[in-house]
Amino acid sequence: MAATKTDKIMFDFDDTRLPEPDNSRVDGAPSLSDPASPSTISTKATNLDESSSSRTRRINQKYCGADTCRFVLPIAITEQESKAQYHFRQLAFLSGKLNRTIVLPNVHSSHLGACRQHPFDFYYDHSWMDANQHHFNYITMDQFKYWLEERRAIETVPSGQEVFIEISQDSPHLAKAKNCFQDQFDFSHRPATRFQLDDPEVDSKRVGNYTEILMDVLGDAARAKDYQQQQPAPDLEVIHLFYDRRFGYIDDPAVEVPLGYHARWTTLADQIADQLYPFVAIHWRMERLAPLSNLLPCAESLVAKLQDGTTNNPPRNVFLLTDYPHLLTSPLAKPESMSFKLNELRPEHHAAIQYLYQHTNVTLTTLARPDLPYDDLPADHWHLIPVESMSRPADKSILGIVDKLVAIRAQWFLYGQPAVCGKESSFTRRIRDERLEAYRLGDPKIMAPPVDVFGLSPRH
Repeated sequence: MAATKTDKIMFDFDDTRLPEPDNSRVDGAPSLSDPASPSTISTKATNLDESSSSRTRRINQKYCGADTCRFVLPIAITEQESKAQYHFRQLAFLSGKLNRTIVLPNVHSSHLGACRQHPFDFYYDHSWMDANQHHFNYITMDQFKYWLEERRAIETVPSGQEVFIEISQDSPHLAKAKNCFQDQFDFSHRPATRFQLDDPEVDSKRVGNYTEILMDVLGDAARAKDYQQQQPAPDLEVIHLFYDRRFGYIDDPAVEVPLGYHARWTTLADQIADQLYPFVAIHWRMERLAPLSNLLPCAESLVAKLQDGTTNNPPRNVFLLTDYPHLLTSPLAKPESMSFKLNELRPEHHAAIQYLYQHTNVTLTTLARPDLPYDDLPADHWHLIPVESMSRPADKSILGIVDKLVAIRAQWFLYGQPAVCGKESSFTRRIRDERLEAYRLGDPKIMAPPVDVFGLSPRH
């Protein structure tokens, strides 16, 4: 049965609490001991005769399995979720090459960074990190904060340095990034340093090996050279990294494997897909598409493709992934993409979407809220599935994760022909790649063709 305007799918999961420490060593390596929580630090007896250095070593052994802890703390990673997690995977492997442990960044608003509102595993599970522990170690943000509090409790404040990796001096993407750990580290004699490295997509246009260049920039020799006091420089414990890249450089196929999403989202996607079955998922990214005159002909071509027998004569339900406002032209409507501004919407966008819902049975997700304007929506063919945010503050970007997972589960999948009817992205490629792999492995729910595009009809 098709979803109606008042359908509501709920998934009962209390995610407002922080994750509990587990029995594995806190840097992701084999078990040593449980991490202490801040509440237990002050109650543990301390041997007053124990030296500060030996207490520091004991704490470091507990959290890092070594006398000295060496972390990379990603303060800010640019780009939105699909690309940002790709950059994180690059950094995880780079951290391993530097003999440093990567701190799992927080998440919110489709971005990753230490100062975001929710823990890493609000979006993701740990399967990718665990599968690659022979390349790097990791520590959760909670465990990192426990380490920091234990160190501060014995008055041995960890050393830190802010390092910016930028595409150019004029790049604006890190300008507003703030370090919420600024007052919790000793930055003495270690001024913030900025390094610019251009980022062409094609390897042949790059000068030098980017992995080696970044290892040099973040390596011990460069960090010691920055130290402005006596030599030899003491170990730098935490690199506070501000990271702005577009493309990768780590030459390992494991880096190309995406992070797995948390079970709360995969379970919810299963529920939605089961409700819509059988259905076709359509990814139509309209942002910055030119010329706008293509939009209505693309909608006509899409509807014709749905009705020509290619996808089940036609499928009863269409699940739409789009940056066009899901609330249409109601007072609450605004584009779903954070980079697609309300003032960028044009009559051509509206005409294309109107044609689509007049000729197909469209279902979309929206973030659950008490004031959804059902009376402002079309009476037929435009159906919303409200999704609970499962967090406070609400994070609208979880809809992108849920939509992606639902599209992977669809019987058919179409997306706008790049540069003609839409814009291809890493979001599209993740759906496409996972569907192709599922089809190759014989998933009976993925129908042929597992991936297809819609473009302009021949008369255009």
